[in-house]
Amino acid sequence: MTTEETDGRRLRGDRSRAHILDHAIAIASVEGLEGITIGRLATEAGVSKGNITVLFGDKESLQIATFLRVMERFREAVVLPAAARRTPLDRLLAWIDNWFDFVEARVLPGGCFLNAVSSEYRARPGKIRDTINSYRHAGLARLREWIEAAKEAGQLLPDTDVQALAFSLLAYQTSANVASLMGDDALFKTARLLSRQRVLAQAVAAPRGRRRKPAIA
Repeated sequence: MTTEETDGRRLRGDRSRAHILDHAIAIASVEGLEGITIGRLATEAGVSKGNITVLFGDKESLQIATFLRVMERFREAVVLPAAARRTPLDRLLAWIDNWFDFVEARVLPGGCFLNAVSSEYRARPGKIRDTINSYRHAGLARLREWIEAAKEAGQLLPDTDVQALAFSLLAYQTSANVASLMGDDALFKTARLLSRQRVLAQAVAAPRGRRRKPAIA
């Protein structure tokens, strides 16, 4: 087989994999990862079961691949734009805004996927739960790092409790995600506002950059 033929096969495989994952994400965002089965996905994606098995292996591997693809999208939409901001406090505030924008725009029908699958697998030991937990811990570590960096840069008060602030921001997100899915726009807006206020209350000086303050409805 020539290099050109190998590359062509790899490209077709990548396209097929992306197509299948798009359908898997659409299912999982609403019904959870347990809503994904190879048979159902084959029907909805218009591919054979054998093709899915060749590309992903078993059901668990497919579910993990679906989760990882969603987290990649989240990273591209929420984390990376925030990480590119100039200062630690700018990054923290941009991360808050990006997360609420992501959920409000219904990029995924089920809102924040990490929140949803964390609840789905909270009492189900195994590889999927371990994978989800690794992303939860990594996200919390990044949030703590940005808060700590803002303290060290003199942008947050020296007595800022990093753990407490990180916990508060994640708690607001959890509440906001449920509110968004249940059509409680007022609570969602309140959580967005309080998230920014919680950070700004610890700020030494007004941060530069976007300072949107949504009104509480």
